[in-house]
Amino acid sequence: MSGTPTANFEVSDLDQWGRLVKSWATGLNYVDTDWANQPPRTFWVNTTWSTEAGRTPGPKTVYAKDASGNPLPWCLPAMTAIDVPRSDGTKVKVNAVAMSSNDFQNMVGQAQIVVTMPAQYKNVVVLQGDDETMVLRIPSKNKMQGSEDDLLNGVPYPIPPYYNQLYGGPPTLPTYQNQGQLMWLHADRMGEYTMNNCD
Repeated sequence: MSGTPTANFEVSDLDQWGRLVKSWATGLNYVDTDWANQPPRTFWVNTTWSTEAGRTPGPKTVYAKDASGNPLPWCLPAMTAIDVPRSDGTKVKVNAVAMSSNDFQNMVGQAQIVVTMPAQYKNVVVLQGDDETMVLRIPSKNKMQGSEDDLLNGVPYPIPPYYNQLYGGPPTLPTYQNQGQLMWLHADRMGEYTMNNCD
């Protein structure tokens, strides 16, 4: 294989990254709360579970703030509500914050995570929907088509390492040589990507 695989965003510690994302989404401190005490809240959001005898989500509610009430260094900057025009002319608000790639890497580093950013990324935008607005994230054209090129040229399909722990070893993947099968796999992966990246 003589080509260079498409560069991807990568994190050094998927567990810690997941904790950080959960902290950003909620304003609670998953980053520094041990697994046994998570989620770091005493209340139910899905109140259909509130009648479960003797169960609570966590022993206490722990916000992502220091003793003086200031946001911890890995917290996102304050988000701004942005109006997005709908096709009927009305507007929908989504919350967003933008920063340079360097600022993003430094902020994430405060949570003991090293990120690898492809060189072309100069900025990072973080979006969050709400109970009335689902944000559906789709990949950039070049990123998606680059991953197709990689797959068609024999780059192994990446499987996150936590699957090894879940299944006692790496899952056995079929080896597809047929272009139609590879494109089927890629379409399913893109479908899963959008399902996993919307709220």
